[in-house]
Amino acid sequence: MISAQCLTSCDDEEDENSRVAVILGGDQRPPCGAKNILMAPKIKLSSGYEMPVLGFGTYKLRGYQCTTAVHCAVETGFRHFDTAYYYENEKEVGEALRTQIKMGNVSRENIFLTTKVSNLFIENLFIFFFILKLWNTHPDPRDVQRVCQQQLDLLGFNYIDLYLMHFPVGYKHLCDEILKPMSDDKLQTTDVDYIDTWRAMEDLVKLGLVRSIGLSNFNMEQMQRIIQCSSSKPVVNQVEIWPGFLQKDLVDYCRYNGIAVTAYSPLGQPNREDHSPIYFFSEGMKRLVKKYKRSASQIVLRYLVDYGVIPIPKAANPLHIKENLNIFDFKLEEADSRALRGIKPKKRIVKYEMVKDHPFYPFERDVDEDDQPDIKSIVEPEITNPQPEDEEEKEEDTNMNDE
Repeated sequence: MISAQCLTSCDDEEDENSRVAVILGGDQRPPCGAKNILMAPKIKLSSGYEMPVLGFGTYKLRGYQCTTAVHCAVETGFRHFDTAYYYENEKEVGEALRTQIKMGNVSRENIFLTTKVSNLFIENLFIFFFILKLWNTHPDPRDVQRVCQQQLDLLGFNYIDLYLMHFPVGYKHLCDEILKPMSDDKLQTTDVDYIDTWRAMEDLVKLGLVRSIGLSNFNMEQMQRIIQCSSSKPVVNQVEIWPGFLQKDLVDYCRYNGIAVTAYSPLGQPNREDHSPIYFFSEGMKRLVKKYKRSASQIVLRYLVDYGVIPIPKAANPLHIKENLNIFDFKLEEADSRALRGIKPKKRIVKYEMVKDHPFYPFERDVDEDDQPDIKSIVEPEITNPQPEDEEEKEEDTNMNDE
């Protein structure tokens, strides 16, 4: 079995706060020892805790479908779970995980749970932990602790593995049930400084309620400001990454600062009806599928892990769940990785344009051009070409519907 490629070169003597240390764990065995199942290797975060290099997303999974998907994921070998309050499936995810623990299929220590602090955009994340007031109002540490403990009681766990600030822009808090406060068709935001929110999150770590804290949808300048204005670095930044939108500068910055990068929408949100993104449905991708005898999703996920990011795809179909995890016993040839790397850059999918005028908006504001200029392209280059053009991936329906 081939372990995941190192996210960055590391040395045991090196300061873990400046580099992401890698733990190769491709030959791990399930804790219960009942059967030999494949599990993802892990990296060591700058906080000292280990995190699997592949996660299970739960976006849009609801009710019985969500419960059965999480059960299947645990039994398949997934140990990294991603959800959020906005998904409205926290109860199902928590119940499924606790049931698996009671059944002896996994221990709490072997589950890595992550969530975000925000009510703006909800992507894939591991567990579910919601502190609406922490995100939307000026954070009072006492209130943060109270709400955090309330969520821990709901989940039935004693701590959260990874707690992320979902977005640098905060919303006005009207009540816990209103996720997007609107007035005159405009989203109501606040001027709460994300630095204050971050400092309140640091207190949760000191209290033992949260093990690690990080960010989501933050740009380099915002991350640098947090590093300079606080006593601790983010351990993770979760951002949109997929072939065609690799955000190399941001990933390189995070690597240099010892910040792991989680990739949401890792497949580019494939849509079979309009064959977007192009690369996913290209003839070049079909050749790779035939060459490696793997699905397009497996090829992309393997590529992203080797690229050094942590993808968190969503799936409900048991076959797709197993396929998504079964990517550590093969490796792409350098020429094929180079071709994927050479796909012509595309535009980001998740833009949060409703808050693009806010001073903390983290993305580029050039929204004049067509968002999908090449969706209807007739001619597309081969993915095996070292200098391929627009190509994008699409997986099977249920598997492709990532965040």
